Amino acid sequence: MSMPVVLAPLLVEVLLTFALLLCAGGGLAGAGRGVSPRSMAPGGLRADGCAAAYRAELELPVLLYVLTLVSIVTRHADLMFVMLAAVFVALRVLHAGVLVTGGAATGGAARRAGLLHVASAIVLAVAWGLFAISILLRV
Repeated sequence: MSMPVVLAPLLVEVLLTFALLLCAGGGLAGAGRGVSPRSMAPGGLRADGCAAAYRAELELPVLLYVLTLVSIVTRHADLMFVMLAAVFVALRVLHAGVLVTGGAATGGAARRAGLLHVASAIVLAVAWGLFAISILLRV
């Protein structure tokens, strides 16, 4: 598998993290001027939602970063890994979308955000499980 394909999901995840950082930073700058952080993110996004999504991207996705690097070093980065990584990142983008649009403030949206978080964790756990099996069985 070519290196750009293996790194593509990781690069999208990094881009998402930086975008959320910038979004949250815009809200913090507005809050310093006495404006509510709920309404001060670019494009009508909620700065508090951007900050929450940014914090979430500094937790679970770290395991994707590690798995990607270890998969490359051990030469176990295959098509299944790339597909699972892409699904994981897509779920993280959807999760961030729910948070930054302010939807997490409502019960149904909070439930959607929680389900997306759990789904992404399950996908990442499957990816780690497959990696562990391939290493232990020397496949």
